[in-house]
Amino acid sequence: MKVLICASEGAPFAKTGGLADVVGALPKALKKEGVDVRVIMPYYKKIKEKNLAYYQGYSYVKIAYRMEYLGVFHAIADGIDYYFIDSERYFARDGFYGYDDDGERFAFFNFAVLEALRVLNFYPDILHCNDWQTGLLPYVLKTNYYGITDYSRIRTIFSIHNIQYQGNFPMDLMNILYMPYSSSLEFGGCINFMKTAIMESNIITTVSPTYKDEVLTDQYGYSLNNVLGLRYFDFYGILNGIDTDKYDPANDKFIFKNYTLKTVTAGKKANKEALLKEFGLSTKEDVPLFGLVSRLVDQKGVDLLMPIMDDVINYSNAKFILMGSGDQRYEDFFRYLEGKYPERFKCYIGYSDPIAQKIYAGCDIFLMPSKFEPCGLGQMIAMRYGTLPLVRETGGLKDSVEPYNQYNGRGTGFTFTNFNAFDLKEVMFYAINTYNDSKLAFKKLVKQAMEMDYSWKQSALAYIDLYKKLV
Repeated sequence: MKVLICASEGAPFAKTGGLADVVGALPKALKKEGVDVRVIMPYYKKIKEKNLAYYQGYSYVKIAYRMEYLGVFHAIADGIDYYFIDSERYFARDGFYGYDDDGERFAFFNFAVLEALRVLNFYPDILHCNDWQTGLLPYVLKTNYYGITDYSRIRTIFSIHNIQYQGNFPMDLMNILYMPYSSSLEFGGCINFMKTAIMESNIITTVSPTYKDEVLTDQYGYSLNNVLGLRYFDFYGILNGIDTDKYDPANDKFIFKNYTLKTVTAGKKANKEALLKEFGLSTKEDVPLFGLVSRLVDQKGVDLLMPIMDDVINYSNAKFILMGSGDQRYEDFFRYLEGKYPERFKCYIGYSDPIAQKIYAGCDIFLMPSKFEPCGLGQMIAMRYGTLPLVRETGGLKDSVEPYNQYNGRGTGFTFTNFNAFDLKEVMFYAINTYNDSKLAFKKLVKQAMEMDYSWKQSALAYIDLYKKLV
């Protein structure tokens, strides 16, 4: 079976969020199961500058009354073939997204992917598209390549990683795109890339079973819930996994001391002490250490922390090391807390893989109080390192974290249901008290969390079942 995964980003070449992690890890798991899987994505300036890919050929796409050049390049990473669509006009920029012509840029990418198949002489059985940036592909395949034998056998799957970002652009975009009009394209007076994919793909997936149920509601569907309802019987929720080779406390080159399930108690202690020292916090007393690694945006629930952090810090012995960047008001809030409580609170504004790994390995409790979370990787990574996630029961967080039950000892973390600051504060104190008063129970929870299997194997098998359903 031949599968081509199409995405706007993918580790290790280009990353802004969880999509890149999925595109970097899922192909490796599929390949282990015998799938001929490859990836295609834009040849961004930052990728091109590394000079890791080799030229394969070229073609042209008709757009905006001109024939637009596209180059095709090839590289191999972790045994996976990556193809890149080269365009000086659209992708030779410092950033990946956020440009006024993003609609045109990614429409070009969608057309170019299908032309690149001819250049490569590679026609997959499955074209696996991801998020709005690839949303036109299923429609263009049906309309512009209808009746061409090599293309007629291709089936499409579209994966929604975050329904909030849909690719809405003015209808004027139709004037430069060489494809017929259809009501599938239009939503709310705009071209909506994601709606197009939902209507035209053979199968739609999203990144956790609970998120699948959530996006079918008015609260979480961002107006597309009724459109998804039309495809209900072709809509599946498959929980993402994590790259267990990259996130492995036994072999992680970034953490202070490697450890396994058998040596987790000593390993966590050594990493915690070293992390505290690196951030200038005292190691004299044994107190719970909270960590956070996140984009600082509304979705991530930072608003819930803002009214309660003074109480948590003043009425507990806990310490905090938080890392992230994003909205200015959240960054300023973290800096304010660091200045007010220099002995208890430290922050790192920005992102660093080495520091993130150290936080996963060195902290006791990992904060993810998200307003919504399609899947979430941080909670799974934290459990892999024996750090107990504290999460809101939404999306993939609900699917992957079992709340601690003090009566039978079961659980892999701490959870709360309602999106409000009071409930978050209550569960934070519950976690703190469990650490302080029930050391044996906390250590048992740590081991139970580490025993969880959130590798990509099961997810890959679920995707393969869907591929087989279409082929």
